[in-house]
Amino acid sequence: MLQNNIENNEINWGKKNELVIITLAIIIAGFIAKIPQFQGVREDLFYEKNVSFIFLPLLMIYFNWKNQLAWKNLIFPLVVVSLSVVYINMLPYSEKSDANSLSYFHLPILTWILLGFTYVGSSIANFKNGISFLRFTANLVVMSVIILLSGFLFMAMTMGLFKLIGIDTAYLVQHYVLIWGLPSIPLIASFIVSNNPHIVNKISPIIAKIFTPMVTLMLFLFLFGIIVTGKNPTQDREFLLILNALLVGVMALIIFSLQEMTKSEKQAIQLYTLLALSAITILINCLALYSILFRLVEFGFSANRVAVIGADIFIFTHLLLLTRKLFLFNQSKVSVNEVENTAGNYLPVYFAWVSFVVFVLPFIFDFK
Repeated sequence: MLQNNIENNEINWGKKNELVIITLAIIIAGFIAKIPQFQGVREDLFYEKNVSFIFLPLLMIYFNWKNQLAWKNLIFPLVVVSLSVVYINMLPYSEKSDANSLSYFHLPILTWILLGFTYVGSSIANFKNGISFLRFTANLVVMSVIILLSGFLFMAMTMGLFKLIGIDTAYLVQHYVLIWGLPSIPLIASFIVSNNPHIVNKISPIIAKIFTPMVTLMLFLFLFGIIVTGKNPTQDREFLLILNALLVGVMALIIFSLQEMTKSEKQAIQLYTLLALSAITILINCLALYSILFRLVEFGFSANRVAVIGADIFIFTHLLLLTRKLFLFNQSKVSVNEVENTAGNYLPVYFAWVSFVVFVLPFIFDFK
């Protein structure tokens, strides 16, 4: 679909007029990002509510055009985005409202999943090839970080040089370069990743090979530390949040590794390491679930507890399914494609849960 078979190391500039489309998207994203300055609204509140609408809808349109899909495929995601814009900006604002803050936090995830349906050209009811979108996301994050660091280095050098001759560029950078530059990063990164898979496809597996054994050892030592010290970190209210991030990280390492996973002896060590990492993470998660259920009985429900526990259960279930497929793959009972399908085709479940947190949870807890 988006993968171009390029045998050389030259940069591919995409289809005809693609650069023009990306440039227009960057300009539009910049104007959206400057709405607080145009309208005189609070910048922090505007970005907290609307950050996902600055560039993600533009990426939906871009990938729909690039994949040569029927424009009717955009009706559902853009209708959801439009309704979300109205909904999130009409929510009564309160700095003490956990339910509303959760809605703000989960809305970019909802919009990202909608982008996934556009990227693979599938509907929510018939979602296929989700692994390709997850790999794209991984490569997009890596490329965006590279562009971000390069951009900050360039700005620092530029500001330093102009300061030497008495010209202060801080205002220009803050109000124009950053406003247009930050939203442009995922757009530029998407353009590079989708047109140059030969450049970025090798990065994720390398990251997995480096960090999988390190994370596995760290978690083993963490469990050993619990036994030795007798301290139970699951009593910490922040622990489950950290654990959810850990679950996402473990699944990311598995997805990174699947790209080059085979039954060869060379890859067997990586596979066993992934299984060990999954097993340790599952054990830690079981301890945390026991603890949080105890806290629920003792302290009752709140918006934060419902959101965190729900996310943990869904992510934990996904990890269990993925670990089972990895185990079967190790026994040559399933193919790597079946493991990939388990990893990628779970996105509709996340979509349903995130939709609940965004659109239902604030009403359940009366926007508190």
